[in-house]
This record gives sequence, C-alpha cells and structure tokens, in this order.
Amino acid sequence: MNKTTDAHRDPKRLEIPVAEWTRLPDGKKEEFLAQVDREIEEVGIVSVGGALSSAQCDQYVRLLQHELDHATQIERVMHERRGQRDGWKVYNLPTRHADFLELVAMPFTVEYMRRRLGPTMELHSSEGAITPPGGGNPPPGTSDPHSGWHVDVVERIPNYFPGIISIYYLCDTSTENGATRYIPGTHKNFISLEEALKCEPKYCPVKKGDMVIFNPYLWHAGSPNRTDKIRPVIINYYQRGFMKQGFDYPGTMSVAERKRLTPELRQLLGFNRRVPRDVSEIYLLRKELAEFDPVGKLD
Repeated sequence: MNKTTDAHRDPKRLEIPVAEWTRLPDGKKEEFLAQVDREIEEVGIVSVGGALSSAQCDQYVRLLQHELDHATQIERVMHERRGQRDGWKVYNLPTRHADFLELVAMPFTVEYMRRRLGPTMELHSSEGAITPPGGGNPPPGTSDPHSGWHVDVVERIPNYFPGIISIYYLCDTSTENGATRYIPGTHKNFISLEEALKCEPKYCPVKKGDMVIFNPYLWHAGSPNRTDKIRPVIINYYQRGFMKQGFDYPGTMSVAERKRLTPELRQLLGFNRRVPRDVSEIYLLRKELAEFDPVGKLD
C-alpha cells in the first residue's frame, strides 16, 4: 500500500468501549490497540469516539471555569498577557481536583501509552485550554502563518516516541470553532515547518467527548474560533519514565493528598523515582523508613 496515500487519507474515528476497558478480554483489547497503532503510524492522528460521556465533559468544563474564577494572582496576570487569541490555560490539573486525577489514570489511555512509551511511563503535564470566541491560531495566509504550529517533541527519532499527547474535547469541534489542523505526512518525513507549510493542511473535526491521540512528530495546530462560544479541551501529555516531568507533582501535593493516591497514580505522578529534598521527605519513597512519616505509617 502506498505510504503517501495512507498519510493523506482522513483520520478514523474509532469506536472503542473505553468505559468498559478493564472488563474486555485481552484479545479484544489487543485488536483495539492495534487499530490505534495503525492510525498513529499511517495518518499520525486518531480520534477515539466517546472517550468521555456528555455529563463528564460538562463536569470538566465546570471545574475548569471554577479554576478560572478562582485564579491566583500570577494566573490572572498570565491570562491578561496571553490575550484573547491565545486563550486561557489552567495548569497542573492533577493537584486541583480528584476528577482530573481520574482522567489522568484512565485505563485505556494508560495502557496505550505504556504500550508505546514503556512500563515506567509517567505523566509529563495535564492542563486545560479554553479558546474564547475570536481566539485561536490564525489561518494560513495571514500575517503570522507560523503561529501555533508545533510537534509534541523536539528530538525526532525514527521509530521511537519520547512522549505522546492525548486531547479530550469537551464540546463538538469543527472548522468553525477551532478544530485541530495538521499537515499530512509530516510525522514520517521530519521536514521543517517552513517546508511543511508549503503543503495543504487538513482538519480533524471531533464530537464532544472524543479523545484525539497524536503521533508526536506530526506538525499540527489549533485553528480560529469563529463562533460565540468557548472551545474547552483537556490536554494530557505522557512521556517515557526517564524524562523530566513538567511539574514536581509530589512536591505540590500535601501529605494527606499523597496518602490517598493509588499505586497507579503514584507511578504516573513520578513518586517512584523522585529524589527527596531532605530527610523530612525520605518516608515518601522508602517504606522501611516510615518512622519519618509525620502522619503515620504508609499503607
């Protein structure tokens, strides 16, 4: 089959029973994971239909709005400086609400990321992004055609992914309100942005609740929001375990919060390889030294 043709075909919207993932037989899981692999390798982008329910999407929008309404001073300054085009960002979601932690550890997503990034895979960052009416990256042909275009990892290594991004769309997204655009085939030929922009971009419209996974080497960007409503998404970025995370999650969580984490979340948030700042933190990493724990023994 011609690889160029594969890269230029439309992305598939895969119907994967994400909510039932842990109950599926291994053979069925492998079938679905292989479908995602094929799309990531051939097209560079894939949509997983209905990863979140409509109710879950609405809850996440409420939580993001709450964080915007109760932003710290430094966050308010950041939003003012970013301006309408860049929209608003809510960083470090795992430390803000338990529902964001649950999303980070979604079984289907974690299993796929470990498949591509190894068993010690961790979370690099988790953030909310809200594009307001009139915001978003400008379209081709404008005064700033390079704006917004990026790949998700700087070091491009053939057949090796340092990290992979997943985006959860909390509303229907089309070319009217800022659907993701991408340049077909660029995940295979590793060309510069200047050269990539000579090609015609394509768009990936999605439905509310869909999750999109990108090949990290694909040139992609958002697009303008021409509607009168916001376009909210949650962006979870996973990386190989030896890389430096975007946030010091253990250092930003209270002792009580740390103790409520499952072993899965401790792994994803970097507790299993964090270096303690001093002896006051050593109990977090070495259970045999639990007598240093200020609250009580670890489970």
